[in-house]
Amino acid sequence: MRKLPIAIASVVAVLAIAASAPVSAQDAMSFSAEVAAPQPKKVSMFQSAMSEVAIMRYRAALKLKAEQMKYWPAVASALRVLAREPQVNEAAVRRFAPAASALFASLDEDQKRTAMSLVQRAGLQQYASLF
Repeated sequence: MRKLPIAIASVVAVLAIAASAPVSAQDAMSFSAEVAAPQPKKVSMFQSAMSEVAIMRYRAALKLKAEQMKYWPAVASALRVLAREPQVNEAAVRRFAPAASALFASLDEDQKRTAMSLVQRAGLQQYASLF
C-alpha cells in the first residue's frame, strides 16, 4: 500500500474536518475573505478544495429539494468562478447573479432566509438586490 504525500494527506484531513463542521458565520466570513483577497491566476489544490467545501456547506445549509437540485450545478459553477475572482465587486456578482436567480426564485421562505443569511455572512449584503 502506497502512502499519500503529506500535502495531499493534509488536504484530505482538512476536508474531512471541514465537511463535518456546521455552516457558521465564521466559515462564511473566512470564505468571503478568501474570495475578496487577491489571488494568483493559478488556484492551488488547497484553495480549490476549500472552495469546494464552502460550496458543499452552502448547498447543505439550503436543504434543497429534489426539484430545486436542477438549478444547483449552475450556482456551484458560478461560485467556483467567483472564488477565483481577484476582487469581488458588483461586476463580479452581476456575472454570478443570473445563475443564482433561478435557484433563488424556486426557494421557499425558510430557504430564502437561509440564503440571505449566507449572503450577509459572506459580506455581500450590498449585492443582495441583484438576486
